[in-house]
Amino acid sequence: MGDYVLSNAADADLAEIYVYSHRSFGEAQADAYYLGLSGCLRMLADNPRLGRSAGIRHQDLLRHAHAGHVIYYLIENPGIFVVRVLHHSMDSERHIES
Repeated sequence: MGDYVLSNAADADLAEIYVYSHRSFGEAQADAYYLGLSGCLRMLADNPRLGRSAGIRHQDLLRHAHAGHVIYYLIENPGIFVVRVLHHSMDSERHIES
């Protein structure tokens, strides 16, 4: 069973997603969305090849969509390293450092 590790940027992304969701949709919806994202991260850690190539910067960078967000990550042994969690409308190349 793999684990996931968050970059500082990904950790901040998740915090911002929760705060925005809480303000916009309330605590129950924010909690549900956060739990869904957390479940998706666990699923990717266990099955890292589910993602597809992000096609930007780092050739090994993978992406996996979850609801309105995209998880960008690298496969590590065991599990994954999460680089960013960005809204699907964001310019990922601009927000992901090399």
